[in-house]
Amino acid sequence: MPEYCACGEKECRPPHKPEKHKKHHDCPKTVTILKCGTAASIPTITSSVLNGAAAIGTSSSYGSNVVATVALNTTGLVDTTVKIDFSSLISFRTTNDDNYCLRLAFRLSRVCDGNQVPLGTWTFEKTSYELDSNVDGEYIQETDSFCFSYCQCDTCPGCCYYVVELCEQYPYNIAFADISGVTLTALAVGEKAPHHY
Repeated sequence: MPEYCACGEKECRPPHKPEKHKKHHDCPKTVTILKCGTAASIPTITSSVLNGAAAIGTSSSYGSNVVATVALNTTGLVDTTVKIDFSSLISFRTTNDDNYCLRLAFRLSRVCDGNQVPLGTWTFEKTSYELDSNVDGEYIQETDSFCFSYCQCDTCPGCCYYVVELCEQYPYNIAFADISGVTLTALAVGEKAPHHY
């Protein structure tokens, strides 16, 4: 094997060889996990079903009111931060363009080993209380984006589900409302536990 000679040096020396089979654990290894969720089929919301009264979801475990779910496994990570992002499109048409209200509340929960823990509630609301007797038989039709984010320090790593439910519906003078284009993603960033190197 030829020896390495540095410029201007008279003596030749073999190239530096790094030590073999030596592992360095001085710096923790950062791991990022990104998971995409699954959207559920959401029925159209109408005032006729509710007769102008609020409908509140009563399910204690995720079921009929589910909008989307995502599974995230943080086993083997320490000092983990989890971020959940939800986005959707909400389309509605009114029966009266002067006096209407559409309020939809979305609840995010974490389900681990069958135990469901609510993490927060976010509300979409469009309201008008104006009365105009000159307008008759007209309506408003809109499509709005609705999204929220949630961030937490994950102190109990493991495999869990994050669930978004429609926990309250209040359509007043709303002909229909649809929730579409739903996306739910989970992002986890943490350090790999020493025994997982």
